[in-house]
Amino acid sequence: MDEHDHWFTEHVLPLEGALTRYLRRVWRDADEVADLRQEVYVRVYEATRGRPPPSPQAFVFTVARNLLTDRYRQSRVVTIDLMADLETLNVLSEEAPADRVLSGRQELARLERAMEKLPPRCRETLLLRKVQGLSQREAAERMGVTENTIEKQIVKAMRLLATLFWGGDERSSAAHDDRMTDDHEQRG
Repeated sequence: MDEHDHWFTEHVLPLEGALTRYLRRVWRDADEVADLRQEVYVRVYEATRGRPPPSPQAFVFTVARNLLTDRYRQSRVVTIDLMADLETLNVLSEEAPADRVLSGRQELARLERAMEKLPPRCRETLLLRKVQGLSQREAAERMGVTENTIEKQIVKAMRLLATLFWGGDERSSAAHDDRMTDDHEQRG
């Protein structure tokens, strides 16, 4: 077994239970969960071949989310059932079982704590783009920066949020993103 296989076995495969629960919770067809999980594993394995990420758990769940997003986009027909499933991911109904409500509230609290830890500029950019729904251009004008800076801040904010929300070493991720932003700003 080479070093990459050992890393994958030690850091990714133990996440199988959590990944399966996540996929079951958000994907409409339970029969596809095993295939989706396998595709996540393939994508993670291939993407980490050069260098493992600082937070394997955050990376695995980001890959899973991106895979599901790709699958939704590839669907030519969006059924009413699918729309209802998507709505339940974002909105807690009063009729939801108590454990789902509690779990949702706990996740929202974790997200709120993670957002509070973002650097102010990243948080402001994220709120303008993702919460207020401003375009990249509108956010850039409001903040007095270039659209490219907005794009870089969103990438940095999403990486940090994934690390903070799913666990991992936020300092190494923040240091990496700071270096990327500094390098880009020096060039631009």
